[in-house]
Amino acid sequence: MPSNQPLLDDLDENVAHHPRIGDIRDLLTFRVAMLGAAGDRIGQQWLGTEFGFRIVEWRVLGIIAALQPVRFFEVARTLLIDKGQLSRIVNLLTKKGFVEGTPDPDDQRTIRLCTTDAGAEIHRRILRRAFERNQLVVSALTPGELETLFSLLDKLQPLMSHRATRTAGEAET
Repeated sequence: MPSNQPLLDDLDENVAHHPRIGDIRDLLTFRVAMLGAAGDRIGQQWLGTEFGFRIVEWRVLGIIAALQPVRFFEVARTLLIDKGQLSRIVNLLTKKGFVEGTPDPDDQRTIRLCTTDAGAEIHRRILRRAFERNQLVVSALTPGELETLFSLLDKLQPLMSHRATRTAGEAET
């Protein structure tokens, strides 16, 4: 379809509409994904070199540290990863002495995860380095642009997380 033709004729004028697209590179979700992929590639390099972590291991440790004590399934839901993958990562982080799990007193079928002292220390070190790396990215923006960006992300993230969770749940039934 030519980029100057609207995809829908009856758009609601009370909500924002995606700008016209010529190809996949014009889609918001594609652009955000490419930004994320670039960040992941860079992050994987320094995490592996400096700390011996894969990016998904860092994210699991980071969410556990942020939400502890946190139920296993809540980590999976927050990071949008399947329980099998999360189980392997938690086992690895446990073997390395960074995470420990205890039975959930409210539901014996699940565990609550916490960082160990060593896990909290490595988390602090990586988070400090991640902040420095993120500072390089945000330095391309003005303070007002950065505030707007975070405000927009705060608005879009819950919507997309809800849609992703709903889609996953629908696929399971």
